[in-house]
Amino acid sequence: MRIGIMLRTLDEKFGIGVYTRNMLDALLKLDRNHEYVLFYKNKKHLGKYAHYPNVEEKVVNAPNKLLWDQATIPLCARQAKVDILFHTKFTVPFLTKCKTVMVLHGASWFVHPEIYPNKLDLTYIKMVMPLYCRRADSLIANSNLTKNDFVNLLHIPPEKIKTIYYGCNPIFRPIHDQEVLSEVRKRYNLPDRFILTVSRYDPRKNFPTTFRAFTKCHEAGVLKLVAVGKDSWRYKLDCHIGESEFEDDVIFPGYVEQDDLPAFYNLAEVFIFPSVYEEFGIPLVEAMACGCPIVASNTGAIPEITGGAAFLAEPFDADRMAEGIDQLTQNTDFRRTLIEKGFKRAKNFSYDKVGEEVLGVLEQVAVRAD
Repeated sequence: MRIGIMLRTLDEKFGIGVYTRNMLDALLKLDRNHEYVLFYKNKKHLGKYAHYPNVEEKVVNAPNKLLWDQATIPLCARQAKVDILFHTKFTVPFLTKCKTVMVLHGASWFVHPEIYPNKLDLTYIKMVMPLYCRRADSLIANSNLTKNDFVNLLHIPPEKIKTIYYGCNPIFRPIHDQEVLSEVRKRYNLPDRFILTVSRYDPRKNFPTTFRAFTKCHEAGVLKLVAVGKDSWRYKLDCHIGESEFEDDVIFPGYVEQDDLPAFYNLAEVFIFPSVYEEFGIPLVEAMACGCPIVASNTGAIPEITGGAAFLAEPFDADRMAEGIDQLTQNTDFRRTLIEKGFKRAKNFSYDKVGEEVLGVLEQVAVRAD
């Protein structure tokens, strides 16, 4: 079987890009029985997987994503004699004879359309997403929440969707080397004690509640708040932090590379994540794997992913989230219990397991094709 993988997400720094890179590494490491054709959008990736004897790499050029997905990829797949096309994002080509599989990373456009300011893009997605789902031969959902949303809202047959959780890169673990932690603390000018949140600038992440909870916690001013993520500094303007008494207590390091991020979780006293509607939440698993206790919202897939290993509250209840921060910084037994539960829960999220399950879906599609 020749499997073509559409990899225009390989350069994305955030959730889907993280998933794509880790899943691909695990899948190719696992499978020597099938041939893979990797379709890149960026030529810089050529040679990345050339050491695998069953891998062929191709650069596919197109002026935009739509033409890349719907015109050039089908042509290149036919030329490469691909049997199955697998896309790690939300689209599949309509005009291809290949079997197709795509990953569903959430249905928030349908569940919470009010959080998307670009109504033209929203209308387009609502129009084409049901078509993609019907065209695909099989679908992979990142959580049971996502699967159920597509079943209930888009009326996709449940047997067509397989839930495969994201994994957690093994670099996210407890760090006992104090020199490593001290070097990261010094390089990013991190305070001695801080609460951590990780997300790029995105209204769904509900940073105003994070800030309000921080200001209400018992040790605000002693503890600091560190908000990691691309363009996260924009929250400072949204929340008028510069005009508040906490201006010097909220730190925005910006985007942090994956190799440095485990140290942030290890140094933080609490991880806070009051997302309005999270379909998985990779930082939740990273925090659990590093032993950083979590305060998060009780909506979306967060209860499903944390599995009892987090202090949960209504997403806009800053008082309750502040209470969670206080308990985790002052109650040693409660803190230890949540950390231990987090370690145990994090073991369920492995990219080796993701690779096995994705391969299983692809092989099932191939069997049905025969």
